[in-house]
Amino acid sequence: MNPVIGIITCGFMNERQFVPHTYIYAVEASGGIPVLLPCMSEESLYCHYTEVCDGFLFCGGDDITPFLFGEELITNQGHTDLITDNFQLSLMKHILSAKLPLLAICRGMQILNIAMGGTIYQDISLRPCPSVNHVQLSQSREDVSHKVTFSSNSMLYNICGDSIYTNTFHHQSVKAVGEDLRITGITSDGVIESIESVTHPFTIGVQWHPECMYSVSTPMQNLFLEFINFSRNSKLIHLV
Repeated sequence: MNPVIGIITCGFMNERQFVPHTYIYAVEASGGIPVLLPCMSEESLYCHYTEVCDGFLFCGGDDITPFLFGEELITNQGHTDLITDNFQLSLMKHILSAKLPLLAICRGMQILNIAMGGTIYQDISLRPCPSVNHVQLSQSREDVSHKVTFSSNSMLYNICGDSIYTNTFHHQSVKAVGEDLRITGITSDGVIESIESVTHPFTIGVQWHPECMYSVSTPMQNLFLEFINFSRNSKLIHLV
Protein backbone atom coordinates (compact mmCIF):
# COMPACT_ATOMS: atom_id res chain seq x y z
CA MET A 1 0.00 0.00 0.00
CA ASN A 2 1.23 3.48 -0.81
CA PRO A 3 1.74 5.53 2.36
CA VAL A 4 0.10 8.91 2.83
CA ILE A 5 2.69 11.65 3.35
CA GLY A 6 1.58 14.86 4.99
CA ILE A 7 3.44 17.83 3.49
CA ILE A 8 3.21 20.78 5.85
CA THR A 9 2.59 24.06 4.05
CA CYS A 10 5.54 26.44 3.97
CA GLY A 11 3.59 29.48 5.13
CA PHE A 12 1.41 32.23 3.73
CA MET A 13 1.79 34.17 0.48
CA ASN A 14 -0.88 36.76 -0.36
CA GLU A 15 -3.39 35.03 1.94
CA ARG A 16 -2.62 31.66 0.32
CA GLN A 17 -0.84 28.73 1.95
CA PHE A 18 1.61 27.08 -0.42
CA VAL A 19 4.02 24.22 -1.10
CA PRO A 20 6.47 24.20 -4.05
CA HIS A 21 5.77 21.42 -6.54
CA THR A 22 9.25 19.88 -6.13
CA TYR A 23 8.27 18.47 -2.71
CA ILE A 24 5.06 17.00 -4.09
CA TYR A 25 6.86 15.45 -7.07
CA ALA A 26 9.60 13.86 -4.94
CA VAL A 27 7.03 12.20 -2.66
CA GLU A 28 4.86 10.97 -5.54
CA ALA A 29 7.82 9.72 -7.60
CA SER A 30 9.04 7.75 -4.58
CA GLY A 31 5.74 5.93 -4.13
CA GLY A 32 4.02 8.14 -1.59
CA ILE A 33 0.63 9.83 -1.71
CA PRO A 34 1.23 13.54 -1.05
CA VAL A 35 -1.37 15.39 1.02
CA LEU A 36 -0.93 19.09 1.78
CA LEU A 37 -1.52 20.01 5.42
CA PRO A 38 -2.48 23.64 6.04
CA CYS A 39 -1.77 25.71 9.12
CA MET A 40 -4.44 25.20 11.81
CA SER A 41 -4.86 27.18 15.02
CA GLU A 42 -6.60 24.43 17.00
CA GLU A 43 -4.04 21.99 18.40
CA SER A 44 -6.73 19.50 19.41
CA LEU A 45 -7.22 18.78 15.69
CA TYR A 46 -3.61 17.67 15.11
CA CYS A 47 -4.58 14.11 16.00
CA HIS A 48 -6.50 13.94 12.71
CA TYR A 49 -3.28 14.66 10.81
CA THR A 50 -1.46 11.80 12.56
CA GLU A 51 -4.43 9.48 12.04
CA VAL A 52 -4.58 10.11 8.28
CA CYS A 53 -0.86 10.36 7.48
CA ASP A 54 1.85 7.71 7.72
CA GLY A 55 4.81 10.10 7.45
CA PHE A 56 5.44 13.83 7.46
CA LEU A 57 7.53 16.20 5.37
CA PHE A 58 8.48 19.66 6.69
CA CYS A 59 9.61 22.02 3.94
CA GLY A 60 11.80 25.09 3.60
CA GLY A 61 10.52 28.60 4.13
CA ASP A 62 11.14 31.88 5.93
CA ASP A 63 13.23 32.52 9.03
CA ILE A 64 12.02 31.53 12.51
CA THR A 65 11.01 34.13 15.10
CA PRO A 66 14.07 34.43 17.39
CA PHE A 67 12.30 34.52 20.75
CA LEU A 68 11.04 30.99 20.05
CA PHE A 69 14.60 29.83 20.65
CA GLY A 70 15.37 32.29 23.44
CA GLU A 71 16.84 35.24 21.54
CA GLU A 72 15.91 38.73 20.41
CA LEU A 73 16.28 39.82 16.79
CA ILE A 74 19.89 40.84 16.07
CA THR A 75 20.01 40.78 12.26
CA ASN A 76 18.16 42.45 9.39
CA GLN A 77 18.04 39.25 7.33
CA GLY A 78 14.95 37.35 6.21
CA HIS A 79 11.27 37.46 7.16
CA THR A 80 9.32 35.76 9.94
CA ASP A 81 5.69 34.82 10.57
CA LEU A 82 4.71 33.93 14.12
CA ILE A 83 1.49 32.15 13.13
CA THR A 84 3.39 29.74 10.88
CA ASP A 85 6.17 29.32 13.45
CA ASN A 86 3.83 28.44 16.32
CA PHE A 87 1.80 26.04 14.16
CA GLN A 88 4.83 24.18 12.82
CA LEU A 89 6.52 23.93 16.22
CA SER A 90 3.43 22.59 17.97
CA LEU A 91 2.64 20.17 15.13
CA MET A 92 6.27 19.01 15.09
CA LYS A 93 6.07 18.17 18.80
CA HIS A 94 2.84 16.27 18.23
CA ILE A 95 4.35 14.24 15.37
CA LEU A 96 7.48 13.48 17.41
CA SER A 97 5.34 12.21 20.27
CA ALA A 98 3.57 9.91 17.79
CA LYS A 99 6.99 8.65 16.54
CA LEU A 100 5.89 8.67 12.92
CA PRO A 101 8.50 8.96 10.14
CA LEU A 102 9.65 12.52 9.60
CA LEU A 103 11.82 14.21 6.98
CA ALA A 104 12.58 17.86 7.74
CA ILE A 105 14.19 20.01 5.04
CA CYS A 106 16.01 23.36 5.46
CA ARG A 107 13.73 25.47 7.70
CA GLY A 108 12.06 22.18 8.63
CA MET A 109 15.33 20.92 10.11
CA GLN A 110 15.60 24.11 12.17
CA ILE A 111 11.98 23.70 13.36
CA LEU A 112 12.83 20.12 14.38
CA ASN A 113 15.85 21.30 16.35
CA ILE A 114 13.98 24.11 18.12
CA ALA A 115 11.06 21.79 18.93
CA MET A 116 13.56 19.59 20.77
CA GLY A 117 14.99 22.52 22.74
CA GLY A 118 17.86 23.43 20.41
CA THR A 119 18.87 26.82 19.01
CA ILE A 120 19.93 28.25 15.65
CA TYR A 121 22.20 31.00 14.43
CA GLN A 122 20.08 33.91 13.21
CA ASP A 123 22.72 34.33 10.51
CA ILE A 124 25.70 32.12 9.64
CA SER A 125 27.94 35.21 9.85
CA LEU A 126 27.37 35.12 13.64
CA ARG A 127 29.27 31.84 13.96
CA PRO A 128 32.64 32.24 15.72
CA CYS A 129 34.61 30.92 12.73
CA PRO A 130 34.56 31.78 9.00
CA SER A 131 32.03 30.04 6.76
CA VAL A 132 31.72 29.24 3.09
CA ASN A 133 28.82 30.82 1.21
CA HIS A 134 25.70 28.79 2.00
CA VAL A 135 23.49 30.71 -0.44
CA GLN A 136 24.63 29.47 -3.83
CA LEU A 137 24.69 31.73 -6.88
CA SER A 138 23.61 29.11 -9.43
CA GLN A 139 20.30 29.82 -11.15
CA SER A 140 19.41 26.12 -11.12
CA ARG A 141 18.37 24.75 -7.73
CA GLU A 142 19.51 21.25 -8.72
CA ASP A 143 23.15 22.39 -9.04
CA VAL A 144 25.52 21.48 -6.20
CA SER A 145 27.64 23.94 -4.24
CA HIS A 146 29.36 22.26 -1.28
CA LYS A 147 30.21 18.86 0.19
CA VAL A 148 28.48 17.33 3.21
CA THR A 149 30.33 14.62 5.14
CA PHE A 150 28.31 12.13 7.20
CA SER A 151 28.99 10.27 10.43
CA SER A 152 29.69 6.61 9.75
CA ASN A 153 27.02 5.37 12.18
CA SER A 154 24.19 7.48 10.75
CA MET A 155 21.20 6.70 8.57
CA LEU A 156 22.35 9.27 6.02
CA TYR A 157 25.71 7.51 5.76
CA ASN A 158 23.86 4.28 4.98
CA ILE A 159 21.63 6.04 2.44
CA CYS A 160 24.07 8.44 0.75
CA GLY A 161 27.57 7.16 1.54
CA ASP A 162 30.33 8.94 3.44
CA SER A 163 29.83 12.27 1.66
CA ILE A 164 27.85 13.98 -1.09
CA TYR A 165 27.80 17.32 -2.86
CA THR A 166 24.57 19.24 -2.29
CA ASN A 167 22.88 22.50 -3.14
CA THR A 168 22.59 25.19 -0.46
CA PHE A 169 20.11 28.02 0.10
CA HIS A 170 20.25 29.00 3.78
CA HIS A 171 21.65 31.87 5.82
CA GLN A 172 20.68 30.37 9.20
CA SER A 173 21.93 27.11 10.70
CA VAL A 174 21.66 24.88 13.76
CA LYS A 175 23.63 26.15 16.76
CA ALA A 176 22.99 24.02 19.87
CA VAL A 177 21.50 20.62 19.03
CA GLY A 178 18.23 19.72 20.74
CA GLU A 179 17.53 16.84 23.08
CA ASP A 180 17.42 13.35 21.51
CA LEU A 181 19.11 14.68 18.36
CA ARG A 182 22.65 14.20 17.11
CA ILE A 183 24.74 15.79 14.40
CA THR A 184 25.25 13.44 11.46
CA GLY A 185 26.46 15.72 8.66
CA ILE A 186 28.68 18.81 8.40
CA THR A 187 30.34 20.92 5.71
CA SER A 188 34.05 21.78 5.56
CA ASP A 189 33.47 24.92 7.65
CA GLY A 190 31.73 22.96 10.41
CA VAL A 191 28.17 24.11 9.65
CA ILE A 192 25.67 21.46 10.73
CA GLU A 193 23.93 20.10 7.63
CA SER A 194 22.03 17.13 9.02
CA ILE A 195 20.64 15.87 12.31
CA GLU A 196 18.93 12.63 13.28
CA SER A 197 16.93 11.39 16.24
CA VAL A 198 18.70 9.06 18.64
CA THR A 199 15.54 7.12 19.49
CA HIS A 200 12.99 7.54 16.69
CA PRO A 201 13.07 5.00 13.82
CA PHE A 202 13.16 7.68 11.08
CA THR A 203 13.54 11.32 12.06
CA ILE A 204 16.00 13.12 9.79
CA GLY A 205 16.67 16.80 9.23
CA VAL A 206 18.75 18.06 6.30
CA GLN A 207 19.76 21.66 5.65
CA TRP A 208 20.02 21.36 1.86
CA HIS A 209 17.13 20.79 -0.57
CA PRO A 210 17.06 17.14 -1.74
CA GLU A 211 13.71 17.64 -3.46
CA CYS A 212 15.34 20.07 -5.92
CA MET A 213 18.06 17.51 -6.73
CA TYR A 214 15.68 14.56 -6.99
CA SER A 215 15.68 14.22 -10.78
CA VAL A 216 19.50 14.31 -11.07
CA SER A 217 20.78 12.65 -7.87
CA THR A 218 20.50 8.98 -6.97
CA PRO A 219 21.36 9.62 -3.28
CA MET A 220 18.51 12.15 -3.05
CA GLN A 221 16.15 9.64 -4.65
CA ASN A 222 17.33 7.04 -2.14
CA LEU A 223 16.66 9.44 0.75
CA PHE A 224 13.05 9.90 -0.30
CA LEU A 225 12.63 6.18 -1.05
CA GLU A 226 13.88 5.30 2.44
CA PHE A 227 11.50 7.86 3.95
CA ILE A 228 8.58 6.41 1.99
CA ASN A 229 9.52 2.85 2.95
CA PHE A 230 9.61 3.70 6.65
CA SER A 231 6.25 5.45 6.27
CA ARG A 232 4.80 2.40 4.51
CA ASN A 233 5.92 0.17 7.37
CA SER A 234 4.47 2.52 9.97
CA LYS A 235 1.11 2.22 8.20
CA LEU A 236 1.24 -1.57 8.38
CA ILE A 237 2.06 -1.43 12.07
CA HIS A 238 -0.95 0.79 12.71
CA LEU A 239 -3.23 -1.68 10.93
CA VAL A 240 -2.15 -4.66 13.06
